[in-house]
Amino acid sequence: MTSRRQFLHQAGWLGLVPVLPELGTITSYEPDLMTDDALFALIRKQLLIPANRLYLNTGSLGPSPLVVMDAVHAAMRELEMNPAAENWGPLGQRMEAVREIIAGYIHAEQEDILLTRNTTEGLSLVAQSIVLEPGDEILTTDQEHGGALVGLEYTTQNQGAHIRKMSLPLPTTGTDQILEVIRANLSDKTKMLLLSHVNTITGLVMPFAEIAKITRPRGILLVADGAQAPGQIPVDVSSLAVDAYATSGHKWLLGPKETGFLYVHPDLRPGIRSAFTQSGFAGYSASSGTRNVATIIGLGAAIQWHQEIGIERIRQRCLDIRNYCRERLQTLPGIEVISPDDESLSCGIVSYTLRDAKNNEVAQKLKDQDIIIKVLPGINGNRISCHLFVSKEDVDRFVEALSQAI
Repeated sequence: MTSRRQFLHQAGWLGLVPVLPELGTITSYEPDLMTDDALFALIRKQLLIPANRLYLNTGSLGPSPLVVMDAVHAAMRELEMNPAAENWGPLGQRMEAVREIIAGYIHAEQEDILLTRNTTEGLSLVAQSIVLEPGDEILTTDQEHGGALVGLEYTTQNQGAHIRKMSLPLPTTGTDQILEVIRANLSDKTKMLLLSHVNTITGLVMPFAEIAKITRPRGILLVADGAQAPGQIPVDVSSLAVDAYATSGHKWLLGPKETGFLYVHPDLRPGIRSAFTQSGFAGYSASSGTRNVATIIGLGAAIQWHQEIGIERIRQRCLDIRNYCRERLQTLPGIEVISPDDESLSCGIVSYTLRDAKNNEVAQKLKDQDIIIKVLPGINGNRISCHLFVSKEDVDRFVEALSQAI
């Protein structure tokens, strides 16, 4: 197994030379020896987002840094020089090693990790594998991403079960409030509870460890939609006590598009039955068919890049910028912040609803100034993603533009 530092050196993090001349040459540097402001300012220069563009929509798609793009490009060049030999040889081995990288990142075992193309695919594989009886139910909330529901809808339509959605308060005030809502909505018919680790609308960090204390004694499968979590907060599937955890590489991990992974608890893994996993969870198998080794290797590079910076350091950075953004937003009239105030339930996402202005019109006015945010349909709101490359100066520019737009 290639060490983390060796992997990053090969990918270009330690001694990176950007591929675009206008970005300049970045000399070797060590994250541990740099202040936060210096490090995150340098990281901002590793993105292809133009200097004048304020990108606040990582929650939809994250911008890959040069280290990730270089890793993918290098793997593609190796592959195309001898495709068959490399695909099922050295590059195939590096692809398989990414499962081990992921396992270390989320505190799991390699054999419980399946490489997928995105969160939706991972959640659908779980949903298609569970066996339900007519009248059984899957419980979720009315704030989940549509991709998380596709597999559930397929399963319930084919097995005579149904999906029930509960409502969480906006904003949510604390863990006890969440647990109270869940307890009130569980029934003897509930066989599975699907929740987002980080809510896609509000950024609420779901207290899975506490929820598992309710679901596990009742034999209810606890499944996490992790699309918005890895890359901005630590993920420990053992501590979360989830039965399955699916995520994508293309959001906060800033990895290649169409990459992701699924964790399945050892007790549940024998029950994951699909054509895709018929031959096991290996990166390449008879049932998976040929994979895109270059992008999967790029996912490994993205994860190790985050680890080299420091997962806790990234979490704190995202939270600090988000808190600053939240404070600034609360000074604006006509806005209600719907993201939680409790820091234990918070992350790099801050969202708000608009009293009078229209969310899509506001987003367009900001886009005209090269400020990119997310429109939240159905609640007349917008979502702001405060990832590690966003600064307080960026937030000031956004808030001033928003104030004028509303």
